[in-house]
Amino acid sequence: MDYKAVLTAIKQNKIAPVYLIYGEETYYARQVEQALINRVVAPEDRDMNLIVFESDPPAAELVNTIETIPFMGAKNLIIVRNTALFSAGRKNSSDDGQEKADAATERLLSVFNNMPDYSYLLFITADRADKRRKLYKALEKNGVVLEVAPIKGRDLRGWLNERLGELQVTMTPDAQEHLLAAVSLMPQISLDFINNELEKITLYTAGRTPVTRQDLREILSAVPEVSIFAMIEALSQRQTLQAIALLREQLAAGEHPVRILALLVRQIRQLWQVKDLLNNGYAGREIAESLKVPGFIGEKLANQSRSFTISKLKTAMLNLAAADRDLKSGRTGPVVLERIIIELCELQ
Repeated sequence: MDYKAVLTAIKQNKIAPVYLIYGEETYYARQVEQALINRVVAPEDRDMNLIVFESDPPAAELVNTIETIPFMGAKNLIIVRNTALFSAGRKNSSDDGQEKADAATERLLSVFNNMPDYSYLLFITADRADKRRKLYKALEKNGVVLEVAPIKGRDLRGWLNERLGELQVTMTPDAQEHLLAAVSLMPQISLDFINNELEKITLYTAGRTPVTRQDLREILSAVPEVSIFAMIEALSQRQTLQAIALLREQLAAGEHPVRILALLVRQIRQLWQVKDLLNNGYAGREIAESLKVPGFIGEKLANQSRSFTISKLKTAMLNLAAADRDLKSGRTGPVVLERIIIELCELQ
């Protein structure tokens, strides 16, 4: 089952006795966890019937918790976060330790196969599940397994529109494009991060809609990816003062120069790749496919790259490499980044 199917089933009160959620996207995991809490345990019963472990308890304690009859005929929901029960791991070094582990596994297997109708169990882990393990197979047979992998860039627009609808917030098309393009700079897109920023935007605008690109610039100025993207936009339009102002905002917010430099290197490298693809006759959609980015990002990069020559981008990469060396060795400070920005705006 995928995330939406699991969430829909829970909201329809089609609840499995046991769940395993594994993967790096904590936003999805938290949404499923909250949906289960809302459906299984009434607010007035949560002090007694909602039991949360932040790591694996001893098997005997977990089994005892599952089998304990809840107060006043309610339902128990037991949540085990950061579980290691389903991860690939080493066997115990001693025969005695392995024997105890095997006994604990057998006890849990018995419980998974015969869950009491008054208890529901949720395991959460960021680790990849080992599908060969007996516990995994038993849980999959008797419950629901959900992998929550990071969202792909091509799926982000749909998620953003859906979340904006839930928050009852509208955003101008250019603001939405700017946000999506900036987020695409992230090595891995975090829905938790984006959701937090959207909630911040909601508070900032206080019901005033639509949210504009200028709103985003003011609210998200401290976010490196957003400012770096805006900086590249300013560079492509020869807006030197604007680009330097964005750099200084990042530094004032405490962002390390090496981190800013790394983001700038990634963006300049992409522009160089796009420039080379354009010179070889590629169009926007083909560029997006080649770089494995959403179509609108390919178009945006193509437009930005037209402001730079291959020679200029090559010079910028060499300067950034030298700046990286000098920053890490302490031979220079953040001023070297300003110099590179000025050269990018002025070189022909």
